[in-house]
Amino acid sequence: MYKIFVYGTLKSEYLQNKLLGHTLESYDARLEGYSINTGEKYFNVVPNEGGCVKGKVLLVNKEDMFYIDQWEVIPMYIKAKVRVHSEYGYEDAFIYIKKDKEEKIHLQDEVSNMCNNENLEATIDEFANVRDMEFPVCDLYLNYPIEDLNNLSKNNDIFTEKVKEVVTDKEFSFIGYEYLSYKYGDCQVTVRVSLYIIENNEKATLSVMLPVSTCNPTKFWEKAFTRELEIEGRNFAEFIYSKYNLKVLDAPKFIIYSSGEIDESKRLDVFSVEKGFNKAFDISKAVNTDISKNEDVKVYLSDNVKIEIPYNFDVCYTDRLKSVMLTLSV
Repeated sequence: MYKIFVYGTLKSEYLQNKLLGHTLESYDARLEGYSINTGEKYFNVVPNEGGCVKGKVLLVNKEDMFYIDQWEVIPMYIKAKVRVHSEYGYEDAFIYIKKDKEEKIHLQDEVSNMCNNENLEATIDEFANVRDMEFPVCDLYLNYPIEDLNNLSKNNDIFTEKVKEVVTDKEFSFIGYEYLSYKYGDCQVTVRVSLYIIENNEKATLSVMLPVSTCNPTKFWEKAFTRELEIEGRNFAEFIYSKYNLKVLDAPKFIIYSSGEIDESKRLDVFSVEKGFNKAFDISKAVNTDISKNEDVKVYLSDNVKIEIPYNFDVCYTDRLKSVMLTLSV
């Protein structure tokens, strides 16, 4: 059982029911040395000497934790550990904290409302209706070979710092967030992604990362492979070139890092996407042959798809990232 200290939308039993199918056991607690920034649409806690946030501790299992991660738009919000005080004394709990710079600051220690979204229940309904529930919770990565890195603004963030702890022969840089969209039947699916550049000697890769993705991995991969992804109504490759001066050279390679077993039929769906473009591809081998030499993970691989199913899928994305860093640019 895990503990999460909450101070905003996650206090909503309506949200808990929609995300998890049940409400969560909770109790009152406070977080000292922080206050709540209520200046933005969704609240965030920030360090503030003398502040003391009044909130609740939720008791969640591992599966619940992953579904909550989807709502919290990891990695826009990161999950950290803090020390909170409750009727049980001081205890460690996870908390979701916005990774990026605050746009507006209006500090309070206690709030009656849960956010500044007046249509919160409608937003929750829309989120619950469009997220994928067919696959286990997955981290998804698209890796595009690219060129033209001249004058590109490259930055570091918490994830590039984590990379430096593990990878020494590649340079990782953060370049920004975008909203990818694609058509699926009558629906327009939109997902928020993080964009990173991976440089390894003469090779450069644009890695499009979807941690704890809400979309269906097969449909997302199909649209990426057939070049039907868009940003702001424009073709993905055209948009990336116009905004970042990066030339996408080929179809991407796709990595799925899964929180649970992906059965054969779902793996077949994923690998089938590239079958139509490579008639000689032996799909059954990729679907059914675990190539991992590590007893802690299963790996299924083809030319363009890699599925990793670890037996211990960490609850913090920054910890999971360490497990896939070495293969992100392969």
